[in-house]
Amino acid sequence: MGTLMSRINKSQYAILGWLSKGPMSGYDLKQQFAQVTPFHWSESNAQIYPILKKLEQDGLVSSRLDESSGARNRRIYIITSEGLDKLEDWLKQPVEPAQQREELLLKLTMGEHLDDHSLKDHIEHYHTQIKQQLSTLKVIESRNLQQNSDTHPYFGMIIDFAKMTLRAKDQWCQHVLSQLAS
Repeated sequence: MGTLMSRINKSQYAILGWLSKGPMSGYDLKQQFAQVTPFHWSESNAQIYPILKKLEQDGLVSSRLDESSGARNRRIYIITSEGLDKLEDWLKQPVEPAQQREELLLKLTMGEHLDDHSLKDHIEHYHTQIKQQLSTLKVIESRNLQQNSDTHPYFGMIIDFAKMTLRAKDQWCQHVLSQLAS
């Protein structure tokens, strides 16, 4: 339960953080998570909308219908001064240790039940995913560095973290695959 509550609490801060940059709909928030932070923070629609509702109930965001958005009016959320205060208080708190969840490593933990071919296939598949993520990161980097170079000076640090992490995983895959080949 503690982990779930911690995740929910951090998710509300992620949403408040995006809303601190400007008014957004739930769809806009989902796009920000997908396009800007996919390697270090993501949220699904099933998470975003209930959190937005709770944030509004708590007075941390307000909303309005955007009647100019077509037949289906979008609800636009705006962070309140109380929401901004809560976000700023959280930003000053120490960072909790990251919780790793890597399915491949979980499967390797039980690797004695896998044949060598399946194990190699898993690692090759994971390696392909890492290479795809590195390619995606290049696109995100070029698009967002242009957009955020003046307004978000820390964006380069975030990109560097993701690149270094993915490169380390790439090297690990290469190392393990060479061990399995011998």
